[in-house]
Amino acid sequence: MIQLAHVATGALAGRGRGGLLDAFLAGLVTHAAIDVIPHGEVHDEAFELISGTAGVLALAARHGWASPITIGAIGAIVPDMEHIPAELGIRIPTLFPTHRYGRIHGWETKPLALPAWVQAVVGGAVIGAIAAAVTRRARA
Repeated sequence: MIQLAHVATGALAGRGRGGLLDAFLAGLVTHAAIDVIPHGEVHDEAFELISGTAGVLALAARHGWASPITIGAIGAIVPDMEHIPAELGIRIPTLFPTHRYGRIHGWETKPLALPAWVQAVVGGAVIGAIAAAVTRRARA
């Protein structure tokens, strides 16, 4: 899945958590859960970096860095950080299960793969809605 989808699902999963560790772990779980869905990719690292960062920043600006919403979003994108060395030409083994074992990763060549543009539109809309939502912390 693209970063906007991971940020959105991680934020949703973290939203209902009381603790930051729970929110982070929930984000990790959502990463694995949606990675198994057949999906398209963007194949543009700059878009992924900018959109994912913008999503997390929007959530943090509204809900704070120590919010379960923001921490859940961060937990959901952390597994993709292991792709950075490969982008820099450094070979390291992948560790996250849906990255390490390609058979369980929902690649875009599978039938009915969720297109990247759908992930971008829905992910962006969800992030926008969560960022706009008023929480108890934001009201205070």
